[in-house]
Amino acid sequence: MKRLRLPWFNTEASYSNLNDSSNSGNKKGTDKNSRFRHYCTFTRFNLVNFILLSVMLILLAILITALYLTRNSRLAYSHASKAVLFNPLGVISQSLGNHSLKYDPEIRESSKKLYELLSDFNTAYYDDENMILGTKLFSKNTYSRQPYVANGYIGSRIPNVGFGYALDTLNFYTDAPGALDNGWPLRNHRFAGAFVSDFYCLEAKLNSTNFPELDEVGYSTVISSIPQWTNLQFSLENNSKWFNPQDVMLDDVTNYSQNLSMKDGIVTTELDWLDSQIHVKSEIWAHRHIHPLGVVSLEISLNMDHLPSDFDSFNVSIWDILDFNTSHRAVLEDMGTDEKNNAVFMVVQPNNVPSSNCAIYSTCTVNFENSTEPINPGESFKDKDASSNVYSIVLTEDQPKIIVHKYVGIMSTEFNRNKEQQENANIDLAKMIALNSRGNYQQLLSSHKRAWYDLYNDAFIEIPSDSLLEMTARSSLFHLLANTREYNVSSDRGLPVGVSGLSSDSYGGMVFWDADIWMEPALLPFFPNVAQNMNNYRNATHAQAKLNAEQYGYPGAIYPWTSGKYANCTSTGPCVDYEYHINVDVAMASFSIYLNGHEGIDDEYLRYTTWPIIKNAAQFFTAYVKYNSSLGFYETYNLTDPDEFANHVNNGAFTNAGIKTLLKWATDVGNHLDEVVDPKWSEISQDIYIPRSSSNITLEYSGMNSSVEIKQADVTLMVYPLGYINDESILNNAIKDLYYYSERQSASGPAMTYPVFAAAAAGLLNHGCSSQSYLYKSVLPYLRAPFAQFSEQSDDNFLTNGLTQPAFPFLTANGGFLQSILFGLTGIRYSYEVDPDTKKIKRLLRFNPIELPLLPGGIAIRNFKYMNQVLDIIIDDHNGTIVHKSGDIPIHIKIPNRSLIHDQDINFYNGSQNTKSSNLDRRGLDRVGDPMRMDRYGTYYLLKPNQELTVQLFKPSLNAENNIAENKQITNLTAGVPGDVAFSALDGNNYTHWQPLDKTHRAKLLIDLGEYKEKEITKGMILWGQRPAKNISISILPHSEKVENLFANVTEIMQNPGNEQLLNETIGQLLDNAGIPVENIVDFDGEKADEEESSDEVQALLHWKKEDLAKLIEQIPRLNFLKRKFVKILDNLPVSPSEPYYEASRNQSLIEILPSNRTIFSIDYDKLQVGDKGNKEWRKARYIVVAVQGVYDEHDDDSKGATIKEIVLNS
Repeated sequence: MKRLRLPWFNTEASYSNLNDSSNSGNKKGTDKNSRFRHYCTFTRFNLVNFILLSVMLILLAILITALYLTRNSRLAYSHASKAVLFNPLGVISQSLGNHSLKYDPEIRESSKKLYELLSDFNTAYYDDENMILGTKLFSKNTYSRQPYVANGYIGSRIPNVGFGYALDTLNFYTDAPGALDNGWPLRNHRFAGAFVSDFYCLEAKLNSTNFPELDEVGYSTVISSIPQWTNLQFSLENNSKWFNPQDVMLDDVTNYSQNLSMKDGIVTTELDWLDSQIHVKSEIWAHRHIHPLGVVSLEISLNMDHLPSDFDSFNVSIWDILDFNTSHRAVLEDMGTDEKNNAVFMVVQPNNVPSSNCAIYSTCTVNFENSTEPINPGESFKDKDASSNVYSIVLTEDQPKIIVHKYVGIMSTEFNRNKEQQENANIDLAKMIALNSRGNYQQLLSSHKRAWYDLYNDAFIEIPSDSLLEMTARSSLFHLLANTREYNVSSDRGLPVGVSGLSSDSYGGMVFWDADIWMEPALLPFFPNVAQNMNNYRNATHAQAKLNAEQYGYPGAIYPWTSGKYANCTSTGPCVDYEYHINVDVAMASFSIYLNGHEGIDDEYLRYTTWPIIKNAAQFFTAYVKYNSSLGFYETYNLTDPDEFANHVNNGAFTNAGIKTLLKWATDVGNHLDEVVDPKWSEISQDIYIPRSSSNITLEYSGMNSSVEIKQADVTLMVYPLGYINDESILNNAIKDLYYYSERQSASGPAMTYPVFAAAAAGLLNHGCSSQSYLYKSVLPYLRAPFAQFSEQSDDNFLTNGLTQPAFPFLTANGGFLQSILFGLTGIRYSYEVDPDTKKIKRLLRFNPIELPLLPGGIAIRNFKYMNQVLDIIIDDHNGTIVHKSGDIPIHIKIPNRSLIHDQDINFYNGSQNTKSSNLDRRGLDRVGDPMRMDRYGTYYLLKPNQELTVQLFKPSLNAENNIAENKQITNLTAGVPGDVAFSALDGNNYTHWQPLDKTHRAKLLIDLGEYKEKEITKGMILWGQRPAKNISISILPHSEKVENLFANVTEIMQNPGNEQLLNETIGQLLDNAGIPVENIVDFDGEKADEEESSDEVQALLHWKKEDLAKLIEQIPRLNFLKRKFVKILDNLPVSPSEPYYEASRNQSLIEILPSNRTIFSIDYDKLQVGDKGNKEWRKARYIVVAVQGVYDEHDDDSKGATIKEIVLNS
């Protein structure tokens, strides 16, 4: 790496990539020549010198071996969460327990402030201990504020009143036409409806498709919704007042709360209605074990304190309704009432699929509280679209509460039933389920909760330092589990999972690559049977994929871009001239199940399930690619890569890399199974063209220019997940690609980008902590309160995000986020190696853990399933540990050698056309042999049952030498651009940034150096990229070590408060013991600063770190010194560009990493008219505010502010 000489250093200070390192390539060559000359010189040593040197080396080797063995024996029983291991090779020992992680309550508490950065969190709440999400705001119906219930078979989105059917009536941003619509391809009005897994219809035409000409070839297949099974309503006084989602007005409701328990999937809604005279509580759940059963509990009671003095009674009519108008894209087949069983029923077909239907059978029990006497319906109604039973009761002060339990059996043709039920009609089975359940509410509730608890026993993720990230991990698990199931799935059909699961018809409920690459891998380590069910859907549609290939004159098989009831080529899901990578995605998903190796997944599965998919894909791609004799490479044409902003291009990088990798899998798997292997596969794999610029940056497609804005992760997918199958890199310069494309992602793009960047950064970068800043970037812009559901877009306003109505909920993001933790931060990868003699595959697990400075205390993955064994994976502050906690066979593990990574050997463009790129060494392959061995690419271990492997974490270096701010906590005090997170400004990655939303306002970032880590700032640098600010200011909150100690002690007192007098006395004693009388605190009142601005900064700090302390300060005058103003130590320093403007960047011809503008500054405390000149302790600060104003180019018409890539502070 080249070093930058800065004005305050006598020696050169390393600022890594903050400078132009264009000479590094020549330097490498010089080093190589130097080594060669040294070798020649050595060969001319005389014999005596040679012998002496040999003896010395032998003695040194003996000494090192002795030290190593001593250390091994001493550390063999170290507890990974408590002891610092210095053995870089790792230690295998007997398992030592569950490895509980360090928990810091202050850090955990401050992390909760991140919730406030989520969209719509201002009236939301989260109960960490009980995993309950909720809101206290009664709002008009809008999709992002609605919870849902689901069990992998049935699901229902729940409207504001807690049950029933509702159309959306609110868009936060606009009332423009289409504001309440869902997105492509249905573009229909959003609604809170009910769904059944795999209940697809056929439609001749849809509102919006990409290839309408294909409508003439075959109908499209999208999900149908069924009549809303949660539909209960009640009315008062001869139906003069109705309680349902349509008739309850905002002003009618008080004391509202609606919550979702992630522990058991129950949605509870409580409110007061009708001038608070009526209290309504409902609970809805889809039984976790009895999949065709939905349950609604409704309690209606009088609020005695709010009844008028002349109150006598309320006549209440409770309606159990099934209404065909609450279904979509369905045909009414039958409906009616079953008076004998107090039930209503309805049977519907999906449009144009007469071979399928779904029956809904609903029956209720109605009782007064503390009464076992059932109330029967007094009337039944049936019209052309609905049937209902009506229960009439009277609420009085003597009988103030009525309890309704509604049991709904839901059975579709697609549900996998046992042999005895094969001939039963769906309506008969739905009826049996409902009637067998009626009256058993508590038993059913208990079994439902137990089923959810059993699921969580198989999977748990801990992130003790960060409540938000841990909640997101747990909610992601919940949302994926709620929309999938392990049982009652036919192996002949599998489990199709749409982008939004069972609570929405976003993307028509169709199956995309989202299921194969984003959701399934996230479930595989915890729930391999569920992942296999999802993959069986692709196996079930494989025969159709072969017909698709035949239709277009190709051998093998071609999967369509979208699938549903069928997998034919349609206007939404073309098979050719579009996203061919779907065939790689499907194959990779199947192969990953084999590499995971859960029970029953052996060579038989590989031969009869995975091999046909891989082989047929290889056959198709062999025929599809074309050899370009001029280039000497195979090329691809007229395709679309994952970046759908660029359609119908040639040589998509991810597609071509996928073909390259798939053909290698085909060769390896074919040889392993002794099947016939086409030699053409190896030839094409070796010679397929992956376009690169002259600067050796991988182009997303042939002809890409520098103006590109990329929808979502594309080239980076070549690193993860495509690269996880084996250790052989398909990239010559993956790190440079990561840097380049990090700066070119669309700010409002989908939540399919930064989980991939997090995983790639963890594996590729040896400096900084951007794997964790990318992790936050995966969450904060996309997660929606109050129910922790991901939106597809960072910006949900279709008028500002490119007219995209986001899919919601976006389960794809849940899967991506989990993968960024499971495989990204841990460095875990499923892998394999091939024995060069036998050609047999041996499965192994790669483990490449790194230090996580933004997550102190680390992370824990509990009950990770691999090779039918159960593992715990622990990353603490010092070590990475794999615990083999259950199972009876050993597993093979490889620890890669990170010294082969050179993430700072990056050349910047300097205006020359001769810029060369550094070559990166690539990790190679070797087979697993002895229980432990080493080669230049890594170290291999054999981990036996009841053992654990502990390795020292790789500690990434600082990107900028002596930067006291790098990897520290930070928050933005002013709004940033949607999709940006403040962590990017301190993550040690010069190609991430934070950008203010509005350049006309001063933008502020608040930095926390950490407890007892106060420093005096003397100098620093701001890295701007291509968009510098107009000026910069830096302020500090003076804080000595003694005051910091007092700060912590006051916090401890607050957690155990006594009476106010005792509190005053205790704090007074602390002040005296610390030797800090208030009058001796440096007075900054004379410092000329913006009083209001400074006060705002302090309030923001206290709100971020010590919200309770802020309240306490108001009560105790002696603590006022903790509320000192921030002091400016750098005031409006003008910014000037440090780099020239490259015209080639404007004319789009330049594909280069450009050098960044930077501002270097130093602090002269002597010029500050502050405090006692003899007292320098005040200069030491823990909290720093960096403020920027405007942009350098005054004629810039972009409303956004400067890009802050990196903040460097030195002491």
